[in-house]
Amino acid sequence: MSIKQTSYYKRTVFHIEARVILEGLRIAWEKGYRQLEIECDNALLVESVLTRNAANSNLVELRLINVYLKRNWKTRIHHILRSQNMVADQMAKCTYDNEFGLKLFEDPPILVQEILQ
Repeated sequence: MSIKQTSYYKRTVFHIEARVILEGLRIAWEKGYRQLEIECDNALLVESVLTRNAANSNLVELRLINVYLKRNWKTRIHHILRSQNMVADQMAKCTYDNEFGLKLFEDPPILVQEILQ
């Protein structure tokens, strides 16, 4: 991969992960959850949100994340190591049969339950 491709890839991943957090916040709010803990293995994204740089960002998703976090609820976002993110990785693999869109789980898939035990 060239330097230009690597830079594009990192921007794209950042954008996708910001969109995932935004969608998670939206769903949690709509379902009536008022306490939420978010774990993310993208340190730059977590830092952007925590330092409130999101409010002035050129990225729409970051600005909207900031709006959601100001609502009347308790939220906590923190960085975790990628190696500690096995559950999220396994959940993402469970959605490969979906062409596009969001897949919600009422109960964790069997493979995720095994990781959690």
